Amino acid sequence: MSSIAGFFHPNVTFPKDNDSCEKTIRAMSDAMHRRGPDSQEFYVFPHGRFSHNAMRCEQIHSGIPVETQPVTRHFREKVFTLLYDGFITNLPELKAGLERDFVHTEGLAQEEILLCAFLHYGADFVKKLSGAFAIAVYDESRNLLYLFRDPLGLRPLFYTAREQMIAFASEPKGLLAHPDIAPELDDTGLNELLSMGPAHTPGSSVFRNISEVRPGHYLCFGKGRLFTERYHQFAVKEHTDSYADTADHVRELLDRSINVLSDTDQPSVSLLSGGLDSSVISAKLASLSPEQPIDTCSFDFTESSRFFQANSFQPSLDAPYAKKMQEAIKSRHTTLTCGNSELFKYLENSVLAHDMPAMADVDSSLIYFCSRIAPEHSVVFTGECADELFCGYPWYHRPEMYEACTFPWTRDISLRAELLREDVAGRLHMPEYIQSQYLASCSEIGINGLDTPPELLHRKTFYLTVRYFMQTLANRMDRAAAANSISARMPFADLSLAEYLFNIPYDMQAKDGEVKHLLRTYAAGLVPEEIRCRKKSPFPKTYDPGYESFLVAALQRIMADDSSPLLSIVDKKKLQAFCYNPKDLGKPWFGQLMAGPQLLAYYLQINYWMTKYDVKLL
Repeated sequence: MSSIAGFFHPNVTFPKDNDSCEKTIRAMSDAMHRRGPDSQEFYVFPHGRFSHNAMRCEQIHSGIPVETQPVTRHFREKVFTLLYDGFITNLPELKAGLERDFVHTEGLAQEEILLCAFLHYGADFVKKLSGAFAIAVYDESRNLLYLFRDPLGLRPLFYTAREQMIAFASEPKGLLAHPDIAPELDDTGLNELLSMGPAHTPGSSVFRNISEVRPGHYLCFGKGRLFTERYHQFAVKEHTDSYADTADHVRELLDRSINVLSDTDQPSVSLLSGGLDSSVISAKLASLSPEQPIDTCSFDFTESSRFFQANSFQPSLDAPYAKKMQEAIKSRHTTLTCGNSELFKYLENSVLAHDMPAMADVDSSLIYFCSRIAPEHSVVFTGECADELFCGYPWYHRPEMYEACTFPWTRDISLRAELLREDVAGRLHMPEYIQSQYLASCSEIGINGLDTPPELLHRKTFYLTVRYFMQTLANRMDRAAAANSISARMPFADLSLAEYLFNIPYDMQAKDGEVKHLLRTYAAGLVPEEIRCRKKSPFPKTYDPGYESFLVAALQRIMADDSSPLLSIVDKKKLQAFCYNPKDLGKPWFGQLMAGPQLLAYYLQINYWMTKYDVKLL
């Protein structure tokens, strides 16, 4: 990871030595130091300031040099400055394309190649990029600032825009360090927090006046102008490839993604749960390193075998499968465990990583495990995003879920709505808010989301899952890695692969009724059959009732204090009753993992967040 930040006032000229400007940009940069701990650089220009915090282990394409950012270059008496977070997976292809257009790139650093592409193609250069990136380009001669974000939203980029000023940062904490940006929560933010959360509407944040550059979009800001443009969308195409050609092309795309991201000389580890997704990544990485065993790591909870409760969403424990997979690929394997106290404590770490409540202990556990990985490994490989693209979730296969005219992972919001204060629930109009976001998202692929023909139901489900659910989990992995100053690599989150899978018919994705059929076909001969055919089991969570006791005790302390900000949102008596009601652990209120205990933890995160960040409820 790296972090970028800056502020730009096109109508104001600041002195070169301006204490207020220097203090502001340093505060914004320092707030995100964990995202880029290896170097901190600044760029001073008459209309603002930029900063870049770098993480050396982020680099891929070892044959192409890198430069310290921000990078400023003069082209024909014009000056351009670039800074970015992430990596461009198709940089060699971009370089070759520029050379074919007689643009000299020999010996240029990666950042210079990107500037050459911007100069040659204009803002449309971003259409030629693949990878995980958030890019800022300042055109000094025209006094314009451009912000670009990758099509899958794998790197975050937030901003606050006003008539005469724009500020941007990789994470909200960078913006909140600006003296003119306050942490405020209005009804829209409350809906994002309570109706949509922990997912969020693309382009939004929970904070008033803080937006996120939408995936596949860029914005341009200058004197009296601010416009955003969508440069990428999933194109609806007829899938004409045969089954055999489809399987071959999926193999080619996934092989390429893994090969490109494996280009690192930093100590790396592959997360290995024993599920299909992580096993495929680990086995492929092992095949690329036959002379040197790879490091793998699995996660578990203290006394998980004692308290585990099998259900339709989480049918089995991971440990036996992780062991079998480790033996098959002969990796150096470590099993990390997390106890109740760590899981509870790291709920606060999760809020600090996201600058807002996230996926409760589903998130805090990952951050804790990454903290255990970080001392010995700089790069972590994960099987994240396979379920979204290869149709692994139940809502791809159950008619009552994919036919629902709403987001299938939050079909029932009654529980969270019932626990709110009547005045809050009354003004939020939660069902209407959710429906408006759902219909707006459906319209992006040319359907109305209500009377969708059967042949489009699958495509609708795929698109919504990528835009909302995958984004939530990609954010989770990004922030967990950034909080521990390591680089996360998700080979399944590849744009070419996602675009191809988007148009493959459901009958081919789930051939012969087999969930994730195309990925299981890829895995044939790569992983043991028992693992290749294993039923999906998601990221582990604890079923220890002792953890719930931690949550209830903490909420009791909050409810005993009438000044607790949570009580301005939830009904105290209803929450008190919910604390001691039996929880249906097999009926999540979000996704597959967030059931009753996770709702308690989410409320704890809300209270901590509002207190720690001094959030003003409007």
